[in-house]
Amino acid sequence: MGHNPKYRFWTRENWAGYAPTVGDMERKGWTLTLHCRVCPLEIGTSLPRIIAARGRTWSPWGKSAACPRLNCVGRMRARAYDPRSGFKIDV
Repeated sequence: MGHNPKYRFWTRENWAGYAPTVGDMERKGWTLTLHCRVCPLEIGTSLPRIIAARGRTWSPWGKSAACPRLNCVGRMRARAYDPRSGFKIDV
């Protein structure tokens, strides 16, 4: 759909309010990927698997995890893609 100018000035807090939980993200068709801040590792995620493990009300906003790459000291952070707006959001 391309970038919708309506969302261009949204802050991280606006996005977190729009889809605060993984259940909301799944319902809106969002996808999540994990990115390490130190090494170039990227990992695709499955929202249904996250929901099965954590529940629909779990929120990834502001959370991080240790990078699984050998000898990397970085932290993995989620990046969401909202197909409606065409924006990628750092979760």
